[in-house]
Amino acid sequence: MGAIGLLLAPAQAQDEPAQPAPIQNFKLGRTDGCFRYIGDAVEFVGHFKAGSYIGISMITIGPDGFPTPAADEERAPAMDLPEWNSASPYFWFGPTTTSRDYSITFVPRAVWGSAAIVTICGRQTPPGS
Repeated sequence: MGAIGLLLAPAQAQDEPAQPAPIQNFKLGRTDGCFRYIGDAVEFVGHFKAGSYIGISMITIGPDGFPTPAADEERAPAMDLPEWNSASPYFWFGPTTTSRDYSITFVPRAVWGSAAIVTICGRQTPPGS
């Protein structure tokens, strides 16, 4: 009977619905076309026009309260757009296919909710390579 109980526990855990990730809605600044955020980075949702390129930078804030060196950053941005290669320190995605809201998340998900400095910028021309 004990073996049956052990087999049922993992099945129940898998059936529980995943907790929804906190969403941060944003708008790009009118002067520089960027949005800046410091806090528990999870998912960001913003509206982009068709043909836009989206640049994303994320720097995790370590337990000591200081930014993590870029070489030690564990997370990378993810979007439902192709990545655009650039020498820029940003991860670039685009061009967007339609004018609509786009979601930006970070992988691996295991470190969601860790404090970070996030910068999201948009532009209508491809970033320099």
